[in-house]
Amino acid sequence: MDKIFVITSNIAPYRKMWCEQLAKFYDVTIVYTKDHDYERDDRWLQKTSETCKIHKLKNDKDLFDPLCFDVIDIIKNNKDALIIFDGYGPKTNLLGLLYCKMKGRYSLVNVDGYPTERVKSPLREFVKKIVIGKLCSGFTASGEATKKHLVSYGADPEKIIIHNFSSIKDEEISDHPFSKAEKQVYRRKLGIESERNIVLGVGRFLPLKRFEDLINAVKKCKDDCDLYMLGGHPTKEYLELSKGSERIHFIDFVLPDQVSDYYKASDLFVLPSETDVWGLVLNEAMAQGIPVIASDSVVGALSLIDGNGKIFKTYDVDELSKDIDLCLEEENNQRMSLRSLEIIKEFTIENMVRRQKPWIDAYFRERKK
Repeated sequence: MDKIFVITSNIAPYRKMWCEQLAKFYDVTIVYTKDHDYERDDRWLQKTSETCKIHKLKNDKDLFDPLCFDVIDIIKNNKDALIIFDGYGPKTNLLGLLYCKMKGRYSLVNVDGYPTERVKSPLREFVKKIVIGKLCSGFTASGEATKKHLVSYGADPEKIIIHNFSSIKDEEISDHPFSKAEKQVYRRKLGIESERNIVLGVGRFLPLKRFEDLINAVKKCKDDCDLYMLGGHPTKEYLELSKGSERIHFIDFVLPDQVSDYYKASDLFVLPSETDVWGLVLNEAMAQGIPVIASDSVVGALSLIDGNGKIFKTYDVDELSKDIDLCLEEENNQRMSLRSLEIIKEFTIENMVRRQKPWIDAYFRERKK
């Protein structure tokens, strides 16, 4: 069986699902560098798999971005395997890419998206062009916007696979938008008593997520909606912002397989980040048939929002508030809900591998000549 080694920083649930889908066709080993992620709860990370081998590189310190020299041994000792680097930015991946380049070894780089920085470092831009344009043999890209970004840094467009990045499986997509009555069933299950429209936000309370904009926007809404913020302990700033309002609710960390109930109970999902390399929560919300709103700094929105929600200008609370009202209007909400389900059918784990497989098979055929 042809072998694939996926080099990644840590094993996120969606990364493991992708590797396990690949494992239906290949012998897959997930190689990772660290056990923690400062942006996520440790319970969210995955370290076991029934179908993939798991290998931890040497990293004695809990570093944000460790440099693991034994990645070279992985590449050197598996000459017939396809090496897939999960991103080109981590130090260990850069070391591996440089080694592959020096040895004339093919390297496929998976790119989920790109940071939408307001201020760019000239030095960082220079290095990025060298890495993307010179070190990487080929890419799997999350969507058209990501492909354009890679090309702008020197990547050959003929060497980029667009695989429609996702964190959901075909079976997880609802076959219909949930009615008000169906949503109430899930609300009772979650202990939510509200009969008003529910706006949902999901993610850690980090400054880059800009949840303060969402809170302030909901306060300005004409629709008497409730806002549920899911994903951790709110900071003092968020508690202060919500003080005096019965419409703002905070929910602590919930495991991935429980989050879908909150999507099913909601009427609209909003991601107001000031930068987000993709935003998989958009995929997850759309899979449950609800409209989505995101800032123009969320890369995934450029591929996922098309008649099923709105993209607003980052930081613009007034525009966000108007968009929320628009998406909660009953006729708009029903139409956008159906559109979300239409779009998301192309963005699944199975479809990712379906698009990648011809390229991977061609690589192994060429290796065996």
